[in-house]
Amino acid sequence: MERQYHGCVACSGGTHRCGGGKTEWPELVGAKATVAREIIERENPNVKVHPIRCHTPRIMNCCCNRVWLDYDDVHGTVCAVPRVG
Repeated sequence: MERQYHGCVACSGGTHRCGGGKTEWPELVGAKATVAREIIERENPNVKVHPIRCHTPRIMNCCCNRVWLDYDDVHGTVCAVPRVG
């Protein structure tokens, strides 16, 4: 079942107080986006992965329960290091 994305209470007020867990995945650049999403959510169950095409504008607020997963829509591969934020 798809998890709901909720605003980040820990980051409200400009204070970044993330829980534990892995926060970036440089080893996933070039991997299939579908596989990368599974890995990220398994390695840090506190985050929700949000796939987004490379070079697409996004909201710029930082949130410790979100990972933007930039992917190349031609090849379906990760094109930037996924990071919590």
